Amino acid sequence: MKNLILISILTATVLLGSSPWSGAASLTPLTARWAEDAFGKAQPSKPASRLTQSGEFWPGTAVPFSFVYDGKASDALLGSWVREAGSQDRADRSEHSASWTDAATGLKVSASATAFKDFPAVEWVLRFENTGSGDTPILENVQAVDALLSATAKQAVVLDQINGDDCSVRSFAPVEREVKPGQQVALAPVGGRPSNGTFPFFNVQQGARGVFVAIGWTGQWAASLRRDTNGSVRLQAGMELTHLRLHPGESIRTPRILLLRWSGDRIEAHNEFRRLLLAHYLPKLDGQPVSLAIAAQSFNRFARGTRPIWATEAGQIAAAKVDRDLGCDTLWFDAGWFEGNFPNGVGNWFPKPKEFPNGLKPVGEACEKLGLKFLVWYEPERVARETQLAREHPEFVLPVNKPPGAGGLLNLGDPHARRWLTDLLIRQIADFHIHTYRNDFNIDPLPFWRQNDSPDRQGISEIRYVEGLYAMWDEMRTRFPRMYLDDCASGGRRIDLEMVMRSVVQTRSDSACAPGRSEWDQSQAYGLNLYLPLHATIGWEPGTYECRSSAAAGFCAEWDILDPQFPLAKARACIREITDNRPYWTGDYYPLTPWTMDADRWMAWQLHRADLDAGIVLAFRHKDSPYPTLQVELGGLKPAQKYRVQFVDEEHDVAEKTLTGLDLCALELRLPARHTSLLVHYAAR
Repeated sequence: MKNLILISILTATVLLGSSPWSGAASLTPLTARWAEDAFGKAQPSKPASRLTQSGEFWPGTAVPFSFVYDGKASDALLGSWVREAGSQDRADRSEHSASWTDAATGLKVSASATAFKDFPAVEWVLRFENTGSGDTPILENVQAVDALLSATAKQAVVLDQINGDDCSVRSFAPVEREVKPGQQVALAPVGGRPSNGTFPFFNVQQGARGVFVAIGWTGQWAASLRRDTNGSVRLQAGMELTHLRLHPGESIRTPRILLLRWSGDRIEAHNEFRRLLLAHYLPKLDGQPVSLAIAAQSFNRFARGTRPIWATEAGQIAAAKVDRDLGCDTLWFDAGWFEGNFPNGVGNWFPKPKEFPNGLKPVGEACEKLGLKFLVWYEPERVARETQLAREHPEFVLPVNKPPGAGGLLNLGDPHARRWLTDLLIRQIADFHIHTYRNDFNIDPLPFWRQNDSPDRQGISEIRYVEGLYAMWDEMRTRFPRMYLDDCASGGRRIDLEMVMRSVVQTRSDSACAPGRSEWDQSQAYGLNLYLPLHATIGWEPGTYECRSSAAAGFCAEWDILDPQFPLAKARACIREITDNRPYWTGDYYPLTPWTMDADRWMAWQLHRADLDAGIVLAFRHKDSPYPTLQVELGGLKPAQKYRVQFVDEEHDVAEKTLTGLDLCALELRLPARHTSLLVHYAAR
């Protein structure tokens, strides 16, 4: 576990003090100028502004991407291709477009880029189109970003990242590694799900400056950092495999790339990245980030045993009434409503006729009368053997050469398959009165994509599938503008920039599918908070320590709420606290201890809403910790401001003090008993 330990530099900025955060204002104009040089201004390709100010750590090339075409590198080609460019200025951003066309073959490369006015950030997407009359030569090794970061040779370059999800103790744990001169670090997920094992957001840092990188590709991306012997760092990222011809009139897109530059305090830079996602990427409703579900009783374990009533129309309506009484806002109906159950019934997208003789509509209508949202689980991209979909539409399912009734992967790259599925989902969402569509994905798609490609079309099945996925989800979002999509993939294995633009993460890891893992929950929240403001997971016990460990921007309680002996009053207190704390997850995040899974330590963090000058602290004394107190320094506060501070113990009893922001720079947290937690609320008076 040594390689998972976050070294103390991460929290030194909070615990020990550091150079003040320089903010984004001074960097934003330089970043916008670079975007205009690279993607705007109709001029021949040439080196862009090197941003020669002392200490810049940012790409210095005019074309920050690369590819190989007909065996030749793009930097040797683009200068002779026909270039067109244009720019538009908008209220919060400038938009740039550039294209390069090969007169000989008709290949056109287009870049669409955005430079934000409120953040020193630039994003872009590339498209390749065959405007000629014949197939193109081979296009390969497409790097959506290929840029040289000007680093000094004498100072360490650090890759600051978190693990992806793999349903283990390592999920989302922070990781640091130094990239030394002459070394290369390569990153790629496992099996085609973008956050399976590694994470597509990371920070490249040298001293008190760096670049955040976010990759938007819901497939098999790959990235690398190679440090030259002179100290500079070459950053590359794109699809892991591209080697293909384009047919006449055919076009493809690349992963979306987002770069955020920073200088100053590293934790404040993480907060700047969180703010960027909140401002320009995460889904909104009525201009505000969507509120994640707070729900009870999700999966189908209660449908078995002595109380099979749970996964029935009457059982779900009864559960909805208890949810309302607990203070929840959502009835969460997971994998228990379709014929064949999970996993053997995925592909039978119709309710069980005996348990739901009227479909799910009566349950959805009951939720609306109770003031609840209705969340329903689907896994439409995986097709189990001998299900209705496998039998009736085998032509929609990969692999193409399979025996009758065999299952596989529903091919969203096939327009007919995508149309069929989109129509089915839109019809059921409307008929069932679904308010939250939950899309699970418990299959690695990469083998299906790769097996479907011919030698001169490697990568095309993946591209078409990913494009089809986005098209389907975008159509659903347009059709139901007040519904949000819940992204699940064996937990949190399908998180990337494109997905967080379209959906929310309400089960960040399937490690939460078993009780007794409170410290795992704390670890995941600690790490994922560094990059993603809104996420949630499952909790199994209505105890205070357990609920505080698993609570985040949302919460799904795996509680047997239909048991007559269930402690409703205790659970109600936990739901009330989780609901009260939910607004703070969109604030700034400050780790107050180093990351740890050790049983003899504390774990603590702070969430601060600068707009409210208020926030919370969550602290956990692990079961073997000999230390009854922990001293922390809170971030984001005004030294002279007086704050009302409430300390909420395990029994939800409250002790109150008035402290200044300066006092909170040396706040002592006290937990006399081991394996207990403390919640601190503070707000400016």
